[in-house]
Amino acid sequence: MAELVGSMLRLFRDGVQSYQPEADGLAPECGDPQRSLENVQRILDAGLTVRDILVRPTGAFFIFSGGEEYYAPGLRVGLENPTQCEALAQIAAKARFGSYEDLLRHYRALPADYIGPLYPLIPEKALV
Repeated sequence: MAELVGSMLRLFRDGVQSYQPEADGLAPECGDPQRSLENVQRILDAGLTVRDILVRPTGAFFIFSGGEEYYAPGLRVGLENPTQCEALAQIAAKARFGSYEDLLRHYRALPADYIGPLYPLIPEKALV
């Protein structure tokens, strides 16, 4: 069976850094961690639920439970990206992936060139 991949995810996987869709109420992304943090918080405040977080050295990619996608170039992992890593941990904590402290410790331990998913650090049964 063929995997269904949206256009944003395909571009993210290819490492494209300049693609940004127009989104009502969101500031244009520019790689600033504060802007990415605020934009993703607005999306979460609108009621969307994070299903998956994928990261690569160019930023973080969010897939929401309704299939919506958002690329946040200001959110990253690794000790080389302290502000970006802290902002990513804040969003993941708000998305119930774990406690902020545990997520921050885990994300800092990942290499800055890590490419892959970020999994919740808490058992799924605790999310209910």
